[in-house]
Amino acid sequence: DFLGAVPHDKVRDVLVKGHVFLNCSLTESFCIALLEAASCGLFAVSTNVGGVPEVLPPDMAFLSEPNVSSLVQNLSRVIDENITTQVNPFDFHNRVKQMYSWRRVARDTVTIYNHVLYKQPRLTFLERLNRYVTVGSVAGLVACILAVTLHFYVMLVEWMQPRENIDVVPDIGLCSEKELSRYYENGRHDSVNNDGDDGGAGKKN
Repeated sequence: DFLGAVPHDKVRDVLVKGHVFLNCSLTESFCIALLEAASCGLFAVSTNVGGVPEVLPPDMAFLSEPNVSSLVQNLSRVIDENITTQVNPFDFHNRVKQMYSWRRVARDTVTIYNHVLYKQPRLTFLERLNRYVTVGSVAGLVACILAVTLHFYVMLVEWMQPRENIDVVPDIGLCSEKELSRYYENGRHDSVNNDGDDGGAGKKN
């Protein structure tokens, strides 16, 4: 049946009626739909594009080249090998639940930003220009011209308004991964002190 647009609160009811989820996207940054399908106990056959290979492990999905013949081949493989009969929907659901959560997304995001901000050395102006050149012969030249223009504009502004005369906002710092984990474990959703103190909140199981 061609269902057209399905309301979000009805997606689960539609997915659990199937056995295989076929994703034919030509571009994908992540593909939440694969997670929804796997969480409902469906085995996935998807095109191998973008961030799709990182979404599910190999025993939960077959990845295909983004063409019809490759998709048909993997879909036929699922049917011929009776793979859907080997799938335990409850196991699939629990595995997805273990792999993904918004808490983990928040923790990993903070960890990556901390790494970029404090552990990666800052590039010099010339190093940045060398990277801009790699964009392309025309786009790289335009990027370099803009970068040089902005660089001298900033120098002019700093000469007119010296940096030492500008009030600097105190750096309150970012939460470490350990502090963020304790923040969630204690059920805190308001704030985390700069020193990582959890305010004496009791842990919730």
